[in-house]
Amino acid sequence: MADWLDAGSIADAIAGLDVVVSAVNAGRGIADTIASADNFVVGARAMVAALDRQPRVRLIAVGGAGSLEVTPGTQLLDTGAQFTRTLTEVLDVPAEYAQVVRALRDALNIYRLSNRNWTYLSPSSGRINPGERTGRFRIGGDQLLVGGPDISAEDVAVAILDEAELPRFVQRRFTVGY
Repeated sequence: MADWLDAGSIADAIAGLDVVVSAVNAGRGIADTIASADNFVVGARAMVAALDRQPRVRLIAVGGAGSLEVTPGTQLLDTGAQFTRTLTEVLDVPAEYAQVVRALRDALNIYRLSNRNWTYLSPSSGRINPGERTGRFRIGGDQLLVGGPDISAEDVAVAILDEAELPRFVQRRFTVGY
């Protein structure tokens, strides 16, 4: 167990590993997560610093869908009213949750600017829910995959394990969706 905001704690915990998966939440409940959104950025910086100390370790970080592109060069987060509707009507979270989405995008950019061995997974559905392991899902790059329901935690786990075993997205982000 490591303190995900402390580079030394992370470096000690990941020593000797081949791959580490980071899938953290910044708080307990929506309001706490919004209030603690900056922790995603602090945690990304700590992880990069830990990877500097443990350069053989590969990171697979699970983030959000808001930085996926809806059209070339336009991220969902930057679509204004469409993004707000997605938050409030589709994901059923308050509009203030945009702070979390921005922090997750900032975290992705911290990884992108590093020279470490990282991969970032953004689920296209915006949510990961308990469900069935189907093993049948689509994989994409930086573009939002539209048209499917929320992806199951079980299928996200399959996508993570597939990427850990056969790396296809080193120093890149990928998305999964139905």
